[in-house]
Amino acid sequence: MSKVVMSLPQGIIKNSVVGGLLALVSYAALQLICALCIDKGILSLEHLYPAVCVTAAVASFIGCGYSVLRGKGTSMLSVPVVVVVFMTLTLAAALLTADTISIENGVTGLGLSMAAGGLLAALVGSNLPKNTARSRRKRR
Repeated sequence: MSKVVMSLPQGIIKNSVVGGLLALVSYAALQLICALCIDKGILSLEHLYPAVCVTAAVASFIGCGYSVLRGKGTSMLSVPVVVVVFMTLTLAAALLTADTISIENGVTGLGLSMAAGGLLAALVGSNLPKNTARSRRKRR
């Protein structure tokens, strides 16, 4: 019997972990900006949850965009891995700072926002031109 072996593109694990950490750092920075806007009165508390969802989507886009660009668009497999790493790190930080986490607290919307940012990065990354030898020959 022959075994089917699937090989992952080189560096996909490293790019995914770095992308997830980059997403987490950018998420924390964007949350700090949101907190400053609320403190200064630019945003009201009613707009806090939509702002959190938007910052999660933007941070996920940044992290997934990094992994797509580093992978040179060869594999979009790194995008869901980055989203999972980002969500796991965010939930771990939430568990360390809160007593409980429940669906009523908006975890679903946050996760969907993260997935939407990753999907947008994958769509943008799939439309980027590929730097292959074939495309260089066609231009000449």
